[in-house]
Amino acid sequence: MDDKHKREQILVRSCQLPTANLDPLKSVGFIGSNQGNLLYQFSTHRALVRDDVDVRTISYGKFGKGPVEERAEWINSECDRLVLPLSSSFRLQNLKNLDAWADLIERLTVPVTVVGIGAQLRLQEVRNGTFLPGRVTGITASAAEIAEHEAAARRFVAAVMDRSESIGVRGEISKKYLEYLGFPSDRIDIIGCPSLFMWGPDFRMPEKSVRLGKRSKLSLSFDHRISSTAGLLDRTITEYPRSTVYMQETIGAKMIITGEETRATWPGDPRFPVKKAHRAYREHRLEYYPTAWSWIRHMESYDYAFGPRLHGTVAATLAGTPAHLMVHDSRTLEVAQHHHLPHTLIEDMGPTASAAELASRQDYSAFNEAYRGNFDQFMAFLERNSLKSAYDAPGEALAAFDASLEAPARAVGVVSDKTPSVPVRRRLSLAVKALKGQIR
Repeated sequence: MDDKHKREQILVRSCQLPTANLDPLKSVGFIGSNQGNLLYQFSTHRALVRDDVDVRTISYGKFGKGPVEERAEWINSECDRLVLPLSSSFRLQNLKNLDAWADLIERLTVPVTVVGIGAQLRLQEVRNGTFLPGRVTGITASAAEIAEHEAAARRFVAAVMDRSESIGVRGEISKKYLEYLGFPSDRIDIIGCPSLFMWGPDFRMPEKSVRLGKRSKLSLSFDHRISSTAGLLDRTITEYPRSTVYMQETIGAKMIITGEETRATWPGDPRFPVKKAHRAYREHRLEYYPTAWSWIRHMESYDYAFGPRLHGTVAATLAGTPAHLMVHDSRTLEVAQHHHLPHTLIEDMGPTASAAELASRQDYSAFNEAYRGNFDQFMAFLERNSLKSAYDAPGEALAAFDASLEAPARAVGVVSDKTPSVPVRRRLSLAVKALKGQIR
Protein backbone atom coordinates (compact mmCIF):
# COMPACT_ATOMS: atom_id res chain seq x y z
CA MET A 1 0.00 0.00 0.00
CA ASP A 2 1.30 3.46 -0.94
CA ASP A 3 2.46 5.61 2.01
CA LYS A 4 0.08 8.35 0.92
CA HIS A 5 -2.87 6.24 2.01
CA LYS A 6 -3.54 7.24 5.63
CA ARG A 7 -6.98 5.69 6.03
CA GLU A 8 -8.34 2.30 5.07
CA GLN A 9 -8.97 2.16 1.34
CA ILE A 10 -12.07 0.27 0.13
CA LEU A 11 -12.91 -0.35 -3.51
CA VAL A 12 -16.56 -1.11 -4.36
CA ARG A 13 -17.34 -2.55 -7.78
CA SER A 14 -20.04 -0.48 -9.43
CA CYS A 15 -21.41 0.44 -12.86
CA GLN A 16 -20.79 4.12 -12.16
CA LEU A 17 -19.99 6.58 -9.39
CA PRO A 18 -22.91 7.09 -6.99
CA THR A 19 -22.56 10.83 -7.63
CA ALA A 20 -22.59 10.49 -11.43
CA ASN A 21 -25.07 12.75 -13.22
CA LEU A 22 -24.85 11.63 -16.83
CA ASP A 23 -27.18 12.63 -19.62
CA PRO A 24 -29.81 9.96 -20.38
CA LEU A 25 -28.17 8.44 -23.44
CA LYS A 26 -24.73 8.21 -21.83
CA SER A 27 -26.18 6.88 -18.59
CA VAL A 28 -27.61 3.73 -20.20
CA GLY A 29 -24.07 2.69 -21.07
CA PHE A 30 -23.21 2.60 -17.37
CA ILE A 31 -26.01 0.57 -15.79
CA GLY A 32 -24.76 -2.94 -16.57
CA SER A 33 -27.76 -3.42 -18.93
CA ASN A 34 -30.27 -2.91 -16.09
CA GLN A 35 -30.59 0.16 -13.88
CA GLY A 36 -31.56 -2.03 -10.94
CA ASN A 37 -27.86 -2.81 -10.55
CA LEU A 38 -27.28 0.71 -9.27
CA LEU A 39 -29.59 0.28 -6.29
CA TYR A 40 -27.75 -2.55 -4.54
CA GLN A 41 -24.34 -1.18 -5.53
CA PHE A 42 -25.02 2.32 -4.22
CA SER A 43 -26.67 1.03 -1.05
CA THR A 44 -23.56 -1.04 -0.29
CA HIS A 45 -21.36 1.98 -1.02
CA ARG A 46 -23.42 4.22 1.28
CA ALA A 47 -23.28 1.65 4.09
CA LEU A 48 -19.48 1.90 4.13
CA VAL A 49 -19.02 5.69 3.99
CA ARG A 50 -17.26 6.74 7.20
CA ASP A 51 -14.90 9.45 8.37
CA ASP A 52 -12.11 6.93 8.95
CA VAL A 53 -12.14 5.22 5.53
CA ASP A 54 -11.96 6.13 1.86
CA VAL A 55 -14.63 4.37 -0.21
CA ARG A 56 -14.05 4.48 -3.94
CA THR A 57 -15.58 2.86 -7.00
CA ILE A 58 -13.88 0.33 -9.21
CA SER A 59 -15.67 0.31 -12.55
CA TYR A 60 -16.79 -2.73 -14.47
CA GLY A 61 -14.09 -2.00 -17.00
CA LYS A 62 -11.27 -1.64 -14.48
CA PHE A 63 -12.43 -4.81 -12.76
CA GLY A 64 -13.03 -6.95 -15.81
CA LYS A 65 -11.04 -5.76 -18.84
CA GLY A 66 -7.36 -5.95 -19.77
CA PRO A 67 -4.57 -8.31 -18.71
CA VAL A 68 -5.64 -10.00 -15.49
CA GLU A 69 -2.18 -9.71 -13.94
CA GLU A 70 -2.22 -5.93 -14.38
CA ARG A 71 -5.70 -5.61 -12.89
CA ALA A 72 -4.76 -7.75 -9.90
CA GLU A 73 -1.58 -5.75 -9.30
CA TRP A 74 -3.53 -2.48 -9.48
CA ILE A 75 -6.20 -3.65 -7.01
CA ASN A 76 -3.62 -5.02 -4.58
CA SER A 77 -1.75 -1.71 -4.64
CA GLU A 78 -4.79 0.57 -4.49
CA CYS A 79 -6.93 -0.81 -1.69
CA ASP A 80 -7.00 -2.59 1.64
CA ARG A 81 -10.10 -4.56 0.69
CA LEU A 82 -12.36 -5.15 -2.30
CA VAL A 83 -16.15 -5.23 -1.98
CA LEU A 84 -18.28 -6.87 -4.69
CA PRO A 85 -22.01 -6.13 -4.52
CA LEU A 86 -23.54 -8.77 -6.79
CA SER A 87 -27.01 -9.97 -7.74
CA SER A 88 -28.20 -13.18 -9.42
CA SER A 89 -24.70 -14.07 -10.56
CA PHE A 90 -25.22 -17.83 -10.31
CA ARG A 91 -27.11 -18.00 -13.59
CA LEU A 92 -26.38 -19.84 -16.81
CA GLN A 93 -25.48 -16.84 -18.94
CA ASN A 94 -22.96 -15.64 -16.35
CA LEU A 95 -20.61 -18.63 -16.66
CA LYS A 96 -17.81 -16.75 -18.46
CA ASN A 97 -17.95 -13.95 -15.90
CA LEU A 98 -17.67 -16.36 -12.99
CA ASP A 99 -14.52 -17.85 -14.48
CA ALA A 100 -13.09 -14.42 -15.30
CA TRP A 101 -13.82 -13.14 -11.80
CA ALA A 102 -12.16 -16.22 -10.30
CA ASP A 103 -9.09 -15.61 -12.50
CA LEU A 104 -8.76 -12.17 -10.96
CA ILE A 105 -9.65 -12.96 -7.35
CA GLU A 106 -7.21 -15.88 -7.22
CA ARG A 107 -4.44 -13.31 -7.84
CA LEU A 108 -5.53 -10.88 -5.14
CA THR A 109 -3.82 -10.55 -1.78
CA VAL A 110 -6.41 -8.19 -0.26
CA PRO A 111 -9.62 -9.38 1.45
CA VAL A 112 -12.61 -9.75 -0.88
CA THR A 113 -16.19 -9.42 0.36
CA VAL A 114 -19.14 -10.50 -1.81
CA VAL A 115 -22.41 -8.80 -0.85
CA GLY A 116 -25.88 -10.02 -1.86
CA ILE A 117 -25.11 -12.68 -4.47
CA GLY A 118 -27.87 -15.07 -5.52
CA ALA A 119 -28.82 -18.04 -7.64
CA GLN A 120 -31.29 -17.93 -10.51
CA LEU A 121 -33.38 -21.08 -10.52
CA ARG A 122 -36.83 -21.97 -11.74
CA LEU A 123 -39.38 -22.40 -8.96
CA GLN A 124 -39.89 -26.03 -9.97
CA GLU A 125 -36.20 -26.73 -9.42
CA VAL A 126 -36.41 -25.18 -5.96
CA ARG A 127 -39.41 -27.34 -5.04
CA ASN A 128 -37.71 -30.46 -6.40
CA GLY A 129 -34.48 -29.68 -4.58
CA THR A 130 -32.56 -30.25 -7.83
CA PHE A 131 -31.05 -26.73 -7.98
CA LEU A 132 -30.53 -26.76 -11.74
CA PRO A 133 -29.93 -23.19 -12.93
CA GLY A 134 -32.41 -21.82 -15.44
CA ARG A 135 -33.15 -18.75 -17.51
CA VAL A 136 -35.89 -16.18 -17.09
CA THR A 137 -37.65 -17.74 -20.06
CA GLY A 138 -37.70 -21.09 -18.29
CA ILE A 139 -35.40 -22.84 -20.75
CA THR A 140 -33.14 -25.34 -19.04
CA ALA A 141 -29.62 -26.30 -20.10
CA SER A 142 -27.85 -29.46 -21.08
CA ALA A 143 -26.11 -31.57 -18.42
CA ALA A 144 -22.73 -30.51 -19.81
CA GLU A 145 -23.59 -26.82 -19.62
CA ILE A 146 -24.86 -27.18 -16.06
CA ALA A 147 -21.71 -29.06 -15.00
CA GLU A 148 -19.55 -26.32 -16.51
CA HIS A 149 -21.59 -23.63 -14.75
CA GLU A 150 -21.35 -25.40 -11.40
CA ALA A 151 -17.59 -25.79 -11.77
CA ALA A 152 -17.24 -22.06 -12.44
CA ALA A 153 -19.47 -21.22 -9.47
CA ARG A 154 -17.42 -23.47 -7.16
CA ARG A 155 -14.18 -21.91 -8.34
CA PHE A 156 -15.47 -18.37 -7.83
CA VAL A 157 -16.89 -19.02 -4.36
CA ALA A 158 -13.76 -20.87 -3.26
CA ALA A 159 -11.60 -17.94 -4.33
CA VAL A 160 -13.82 -15.52 -2.39
CA MET A 161 -13.91 -17.68 0.74
CA ASP A 162 -10.11 -17.88 0.72
CA ARG A 163 -10.17 -14.10 1.13
CA SER A 164 -13.14 -13.59 3.45
CA GLU A 165 -14.83 -14.97 6.53
CA SER A 166 -18.11 -15.58 4.73
CA ILE A 167 -20.09 -14.86 1.59
CA GLY A 168 -23.32 -12.84 1.76
CA VAL A 169 -26.26 -14.30 -0.17
CA ARG A 170 -29.69 -12.91 -0.91
CA GLY A 171 -31.81 -15.59 0.70
CA GLU A 172 -32.41 -19.12 1.88
CA ILE A 173 -32.57 -20.55 -1.65
CA SER A 174 -29.15 -19.21 -2.59
CA LYS A 175 -27.69 -20.54 0.65
CA LYS A 176 -29.07 -24.00 -0.15
CA TYR A 177 -27.64 -23.72 -3.65
CA LEU A 178 -24.13 -23.10 -2.31
CA GLU A 179 -24.56 -25.93 0.19
CA TYR A 180 -25.58 -28.11 -2.74
CA LEU A 181 -22.30 -27.12 -4.43
CA GLY A 182 -20.44 -28.31 -1.35
CA PHE A 183 -19.76 -25.18 0.70
CA PRO A 184 -20.16 -25.19 4.50
CA SER A 185 -23.30 -23.64 5.93
CA ASP A 186 -21.43 -21.60 8.54
CA ARG A 187 -19.52 -19.69 5.84
CA ILE A 188 -22.72 -18.58 4.07
CA ASP A 189 -24.61 -15.60 5.55
CA ILE A 190 -28.15 -14.72 4.45
CA ILE A 191 -28.30 -10.93 4.24
CA GLY A 192 -31.09 -10.23 1.73
CA CYS A 193 -30.67 -7.65 -1.01
CA PRO A 194 -28.62 -4.67 0.25
CA SER A 195 -30.67 -2.31 -1.92
CA LEU A 196 -33.48 -2.43 0.64
CA PHE A 197 -31.15 -1.12 3.36
CA MET A 198 -30.37 2.08 1.44
CA TRP A 199 -31.80 4.42 4.06
CA GLY A 200 -30.28 2.79 7.13
CA PRO A 201 -31.67 1.19 10.29
CA ASP A 202 -34.79 3.31 10.89
CA PHE A 203 -36.52 2.98 7.52
CA ARG A 204 -40.21 2.05 7.60
CA MET A 205 -42.94 1.78 4.99
CA PRO A 206 -46.33 3.44 5.55
CA GLU A 207 -48.86 0.85 6.66
CA LYS A 208 -51.96 1.97 4.84
CA SER A 209 -54.43 0.34 2.51
CA VAL A 210 -54.20 1.06 -1.20
CA ARG A 211 -57.36 2.08 -3.00
CA LEU A 212 -57.06 2.51 -6.74
CA GLY A 213 -59.29 4.64 -8.92
CA LYS A 214 -59.27 5.69 -12.54
CA ARG A 215 -57.09 8.69 -11.68
CA SER A 216 -54.52 6.68 -9.73
CA LYS A 217 -50.91 6.91 -10.89
CA LEU A 218 -49.39 3.46 -11.35
CA SER A 219 -45.81 2.59 -12.27
CA LEU A 220 -45.37 -0.77 -13.98
CA SER A 221 -42.05 -2.61 -14.11
CA PHE A 222 -42.56 -5.47 -16.53
CA ASP A 223 -40.26 -8.05 -18.11
CA HIS A 224 -41.12 -8.92 -21.69
CA ARG A 225 -39.59 -12.37 -21.26
CA ILE A 226 -42.37 -13.39 -18.85
CA SER A 227 -45.14 -13.95 -21.37
CA SER A 228 -47.83 -14.79 -18.82
CA THR A 229 -47.86 -11.19 -17.57
CA ALA A 230 -48.73 -9.55 -20.91
CA GLY A 231 -52.47 -9.62 -20.27
CA LEU A 232 -52.23 -7.90 -16.89
CA LEU A 233 -49.93 -5.24 -18.32
CA ASP A 234 -52.32 -4.59 -21.20
CA ARG A 235 -55.39 -4.41 -18.94
CA THR A 236 -53.68 -2.03 -16.54
CA ILE A 237 -52.67 0.36 -19.30
CA THR A 238 -56.29 0.40 -20.44
CA GLU A 239 -57.94 0.67 -17.01
CA TYR A 240 -55.59 3.30 -15.58
CA PRO A 241 -54.94 6.14 -18.06
CA ARG A 242 -52.23 7.60 -15.81
CA SER A 243 -50.25 4.36 -15.57
CA THR A 244 -46.73 4.31 -17.01
CA VAL A 245 -44.07 1.68 -17.67
CA TYR A 246 -40.57 2.24 -16.33
CA MET A 247 -37.88 1.15 -18.82
CA GLN A 248 -34.98 0.11 -16.59
CA GLU A 249 -33.21 -2.05 -19.20
CA THR A 250 -30.72 -0.49 -21.63
CA ILE A 251 -32.44 -1.58 -24.82
CA GLY A 252 -35.84 -0.20 -23.83
CA ALA A 253 -34.42 2.99 -22.37
CA LYS A 254 -32.49 3.67 -25.57
CA MET A 255 -35.67 3.44 -27.61
CA ILE A 256 -37.40 6.23 -25.71
CA ILE A 257 -34.24 8.36 -25.43
CA THR A 258 -33.32 8.28 -29.13
CA GLY A 259 -36.79 7.85 -30.61
CA GLU A 260 -35.42 5.00 -32.70
CA GLU A 261 -36.33 1.31 -32.77
CA THR A 262 -33.86 -0.75 -30.76
CA ARG A 263 -35.24 -4.13 -31.80
CA ALA A 264 -35.31 -4.79 -35.52
CA THR A 265 -37.83 -7.58 -34.98
CA TRP A 266 -39.94 -8.69 -32.04
CA PRO A 267 -41.23 -12.27 -32.13
CA GLY A 268 -42.82 -12.02 -28.69
CA ASP A 269 -46.19 -10.85 -27.42
CA PRO A 270 -47.04 -7.45 -28.97
CA ARG A 271 -48.76 -6.38 -25.76
CA PHE A 272 -45.32 -5.67 -24.28
CA PRO A 273 -44.06 -2.13 -25.06
CA VAL A 274 -40.85 -3.05 -26.84
CA LYS A 275 -41.60 -1.31 -30.15
CA LYS A 276 -42.53 2.27 -31.02
CA ALA A 277 -45.85 1.10 -32.44
CA HIS A 278 -47.06 0.18 -28.95
CA ARG A 279 -49.72 2.54 -27.66
CA ALA A 280 -47.83 3.18 -24.42
CA TYR A 281 -44.97 4.59 -26.47
CA ARG A 282 -47.25 6.81 -28.56
CA GLU A 283 -49.17 7.97 -25.49
CA HIS A 284 -45.99 9.15 -23.70
CA ARG A 285 -46.27 6.45 -21.05
CA LEU A 286 -42.79 4.92 -21.15
CA GLU A 287 -40.24 6.54 -18.82
CA TYR A 288 -36.57 6.47 -17.92
CA TYR A 289 -34.63 8.55 -15.40
CA PRO A 290 -30.84 8.79 -15.84
CA THR A 291 -29.76 8.37 -12.21
CA ALA A 292 -30.79 5.95 -9.49
CA TRP A 293 -31.60 8.88 -7.23
CA SER A 294 -33.85 10.61 -9.76
CA TRP A 295 -35.58 7.27 -10.40
CA ILE A 296 -36.32 6.88 -6.68
CA ARG A 297 -37.41 10.50 -6.32
CA HIS A 298 -39.70 10.20 -9.35
CA MET A 299 -41.34 7.15 -7.80
CA GLU A 300 -42.51 9.32 -4.91
CA SER A 301 -45.13 10.79 -7.26
CA TYR A 302 -46.93 7.45 -7.76
CA ASP A 303 -49.81 5.92 -5.85
CA TYR A 304 -48.82 2.31 -6.51
CA ALA A 305 -46.24 0.21 -8.34
CA PHE A 306 -46.12 -3.43 -9.32
CA GLY A 307 -44.54 -5.92 -11.71
CA PRO A 308 -42.10 -8.84 -11.81
CA ARG A 309 -38.94 -6.73 -11.76
CA LEU A 310 -37.34 -6.91 -8.32
CA HIS A 311 -35.64 -3.54 -8.41
CA GLY A 312 -38.65 -1.83 -9.90
CA THR A 313 -40.33 -2.89 -6.68
CA VAL A 314 -37.32 -1.79 -4.63
CA ALA A 315 -37.13 1.68 -6.24
CA ALA A 316 -40.77 2.29 -5.35
CA THR A 317 -40.29 0.97 -1.81
CA LEU A 318 -37.27 3.24 -1.24
CA ALA A 319 -39.51 6.12 -2.35
CA GLY A 320 -42.14 5.13 0.21
CA THR A 321 -44.59 4.15 -2.54
CA PRO A 322 -46.58 0.93 -2.01
CA ALA A 323 -45.29 -1.77 -4.37
CA HIS A 324 -46.15 -5.37 -5.14
CA LEU A 325 -43.68 -7.89 -6.53
CA MET A 326 -44.94 -10.53 -8.96
CA VAL A 327 -42.78 -13.55 -8.19
CA HIS A 328 -41.64 -15.79 -11.04
CA ASP A 329 -38.33 -17.41 -10.05
CA SER A 330 -36.04 -18.19 -7.13
CA ARG A 331 -34.39 -14.79 -6.98
CA THR A 332 -37.65 -12.83 -6.73
CA LEU A 333 -39.11 -15.40 -4.30
CA GLU A 334 -36.22 -15.48 -1.84
CA VAL A 335 -35.87 -11.71 -1.64
CA ALA A 336 -39.63 -11.29 -1.19
CA GLN A 337 -39.66 -13.92 1.55
CA HIS A 338 -36.56 -12.68 3.36
CA HIS A 339 -37.68 -9.05 3.44
CA HIS A 340 -41.41 -9.82 3.68
CA LEU A 341 -42.17 -7.69 0.66
CA PRO A 342 -45.79 -7.75 -0.50
CA HIS A 343 -45.79 -10.32 -3.30
CA THR A 344 -47.83 -12.83 -5.30
CA LEU A 345 -46.64 -15.82 -7.30
CA ILE A 346 -47.46 -15.27 -10.96
CA GLU A 347 -48.48 -18.92 -11.28
CA ASP A 348 -51.18 -18.30 -8.66
CA MET A 349 -52.69 -15.38 -10.55
CA GLY A 350 -55.72 -16.08 -12.71
CA PRO A 351 -56.21 -14.91 -16.29
CA THR A 352 -58.25 -11.94 -15.11
CA ALA A 353 -55.85 -10.74 -12.42
CA SER A 354 -55.91 -7.00 -11.93
CA ALA A 355 -53.95 -4.17 -10.34
CA ALA A 356 -56.81 -3.68 -7.88
CA GLU A 357 -56.61 -7.33 -6.85
CA LEU A 358 -52.90 -7.01 -6.09
CA ALA A 359 -53.44 -3.73 -4.27
CA SER A 360 -56.05 -5.34 -2.03
CA ARG A 361 -53.32 -7.63 -0.66
CA GLN A 362 -50.95 -4.79 0.14
CA ASP A 363 -49.57 -5.02 3.67
CA TYR A 364 -46.21 -3.72 4.90
CA SER A 365 -46.63 -4.69 8.55
CA ALA A 366 -44.49 -7.84 8.17
CA PHE A 367 -41.87 -5.88 6.20
CA ASN A 368 -41.64 -3.28 8.96
CA GLU A 369 -41.60 -5.87 11.72
CA ALA A 370 -38.73 -7.77 10.09
CA TYR A 371 -36.77 -4.76 8.85
CA ARG A 372 -34.58 -4.01 11.86
CA GLY A 373 -33.69 -7.68 12.39
CA ASN A 374 -32.79 -8.04 8.71
CA PHE A 375 -30.77 -4.84 8.83
CA ASP A 376 -28.88 -6.07 11.89
CA GLN A 377 -28.07 -9.32 10.04
CA PHE A 378 -26.55 -7.25 7.24
CA MET A 379 -24.52 -5.24 9.74
CA ALA A 380 -23.32 -8.44 11.45
CA PHE A 381 -22.16 -9.76 8.08
CA LEU A 382 -20.15 -6.61 7.43
CA GLU A 383 -18.61 -6.79 10.91
CA ARG A 384 -17.77 -10.48 10.47
CA ASN A 385 -15.83 -9.50 7.37
CA SER A 386 -14.03 -6.60 9.11
CA LEU A 387 -16.05 -3.90 7.37
CA LYS A 388 -17.12 -1.00 9.55
CA SER A 389 -20.54 0.47 8.88
CA ALA A 390 -21.52 4.06 8.28
CA TYR A 391 -24.46 3.53 10.60
CA ASP A 392 -22.31 2.68 13.63
CA ALA A 393 -20.99 6.23 13.74
CA PRO A 394 -22.64 8.52 11.15
CA GLY A 395 -20.25 11.39 10.55
CA GLU A 396 -19.30 14.18 8.22
CA ALA A 397 -18.40 11.80 5.39
CA LEU A 398 -21.90 10.32 5.24
CA ALA A 399 -23.51 13.76 5.41
CA ALA A 400 -21.27 14.99 2.59
CA PHE A 401 -22.02 11.88 0.54
CA ASP A 402 -25.77 12.42 0.89
CA ALA A 403 -25.41 16.11 0.02
CA SER A 404 -23.55 15.15 -3.16
CA LEU A 405 -26.59 13.18 -4.33
CA GLU A 406 -28.91 16.16 -4.52
CA ALA A 407 -27.89 17.20 -8.04
CA PRO A 408 -28.26 13.70 -9.57
CA ALA A 409 -31.56 13.32 -7.71
CA ARG A 410 -32.87 16.31 -9.69
CA ALA A 411 -31.92 14.81 -13.06
CA VAL A 412 -34.69 15.15 -15.62
CA GLY A 413 -36.24 11.99 -17.00
CA VAL A 414 -37.20 11.06 -20.54
CA VAL A 415 -40.73 10.27 -21.68
CA SER A 416 -41.48 8.34 -24.86
CA ASP A 417 -42.40 10.28 -27.99
CA LYS A 418 -41.95 13.62 -26.22
CA THR A 419 -38.22 14.19 -26.11
CA PRO A 420 -36.56 14.91 -29.48
CA SER A 421 -34.39 12.06 -30.65
CA VAL A 422 -30.61 12.38 -30.41
CA PRO A 423 -30.16 13.04 -34.15
CA VAL A 424 -32.87 15.71 -34.00
CA ARG A 425 -31.23 17.38 -30.99
CA ARG A 426 -27.90 17.38 -32.79
CA ARG A 427 -29.46 18.92 -35.89
CA LEU A 428 -31.11 21.59 -33.76
CA SER A 429 -27.82 22.31 -32.03
CA LEU A 430 -26.02 22.66 -35.35
CA ALA A 431 -28.77 24.92 -36.65
CA VAL A 432 -28.47 27.19 -33.62
CA LYS A 433 -24.69 27.36 -34.01
CA ALA A 434 -25.05 28.21 -37.70
CA LEU A 435 -27.57 30.93 -36.88
CA LYS A 436 -25.24 32.41 -34.27
CA GLY A 437 -22.48 32.42 -36.86
CA GLN A 438 -24.69 34.35 -39.28
CA ILE A 439 -25.63 36.84 -36.59
CA ARG A 440 -21.98 37.50 -35.85
